[in-house]
Amino acid sequence: KREAAFDIVEHNIHGLDIDKRAYQLAYFAVMMKGRGYNRRFFRGRDDVKPVPKVYAIMESNDIEMNHLQFFGTSMSEADRTKALEQVKYLLYTFVDAREYGSILNVDVCDWELLDRFVNDLNDNGQVTFESLGSEETHEKLQGLIKIAKVMSKKYDAVVINPPYMGASNMNPKLNDFIKRNYADYKSDFFSSFVIHCSEMTKESGYCGFFTPYVWMFIQSYEKMRNYLYNQTTVET
Repeated sequence: KREAAFDIVEHNIHGLDIDKRAYQLAYFAVMMKGRGYNRRFFRGRDDVKPVPKVYAIMESNDIEMNHLQFFGTSMSEADRTKALEQVKYLLYTFVDAREYGSILNVDVCDWELLDRFVNDLNDNGQVTFESLGSEETHEKLQGLIKIAKVMSKKYDAVVINPPYMGASNMNPKLNDFIKRNYADYKSDFFSSFVIHCSEMTKESGYCGFFTPYVWMFIQSYEKMRNYLYNQTTVET
């Protein structure tokens, strides 16, 4: 069970939140649980310390697009072109990401290719006006790719306590996003989470939600009920 603690933390638990404090508390809780099973957990194994895959969702708004010219310079032209397209896609997808959280739709990318691209930073060792801040961009891109990986996967189990918010209380950005991406489930913020997180779950997997019970009988949730009835098996 001591070895299993490493494997579970490194490979089997993933978490997302828009709030940095919630992320820090989750990170702490997972690390302490690992320590409960293995007294040497904090030291790691094979000189590698465990890093839980729990993250605070980040935005791409302040990532400097101009710095992309310094990445992937030693890659083949075809690989670099493909990597640039996928990085730009992620940068576009994560604009204002903390407004939307886990309901963002993220496509599967070539993660190995993106890791090579981001870790191939060549500014010729000189700090110029154009390259200033490229190291910071490197760190941000690394974080963005890790989060995107988590958001693009399908899981055996997805558990969530979604936010509850009626459409009338949403800000314009969030309201527009919900209408464009979850038009049939726009009555309340939580319903879009239920739909999206069920789509993040494998066909034979399990979802767990804390939600108000209004979706079971109010007319505005009829399409959500139909989705759950036709696409899932509901247990209480």
